[in-house]
Amino acid sequence: MPATADPATDNERLDPQEMVVLHRVFRREVPLLADLIQAAAPGDRRRTAVLADHLDLVLGALDEHHEGEDHLLWPKLRERAAPDDNVVVRMVDQHEAIAGALARATELSRRWRTRADRDTALRLAEALRALDRHAAAHMDDEEEHLLPLMADHITPREWTEVGERGRRSVPKAKLLVFLGAILEDATAQERQRFLSQMPAPARLLWRTLGIRLYDRTVTRVRRSEAAVPQV
Repeated sequence: MPATADPATDNERLDPQEMVVLHRVFRREVPLLADLIQAAAPGDRRRTAVLADHLDLVLGALDEHHEGEDHLLWPKLRERAAPDDNVVVRMVDQHEAIAGALARATELSRRWRTRADRDTALRLAEALRALDRHAAAHMDDEEEHLLPLMADHITPREWTEVGERGRRSVPKAKLLVFLGAILEDATAQERQRFLSQMPAPARLLWRTLGIRLYDRTVTRVRRSEAAVPQV
């Protein structure tokens, strides 16, 4: 990392609420998918494919989110936030535990996609619940103790780099679906701020195509309707 990087200043201060909004995706989708996978009928390969596809999106996004933090945030914070860098050390340790749970869930998901059997589904559901426990505890800790450090020591541009890396990791065909997942539990103010940062063509694409696409995705995955944000 370049030693010349400047910490956030009073006139360029990061609002880390975007991380809280992103965390809600993983808090909602991981335990929900565990329940849906456990309830799936053995041998129903169409249902297995639908759930495994959505799970791939969620697990891939979670993995990339942590990879982005590992490479783009933690080194800066450990340099700039001393002596408070013990918080960052704890975050790194938690990421290692999550990585193990994530790898286990990913391997079982691939196996279940091939077999569509009851035993693998139950093991995958339990692996996802274990992942959820690790991830939820980490996100609680991160939101309480790390976000204030980020606000003091990370610039908006540096945080944007993490978001751009995450967006590049999402398959283009799934970008609108993941945007819908982010906006689903956001407040009206959070949605407005998130969308205002997007280029005008992207906002138009969300309104004309993305809302319907996400509604169809939610119906197919959950077999129920969701309150899809309309803005």
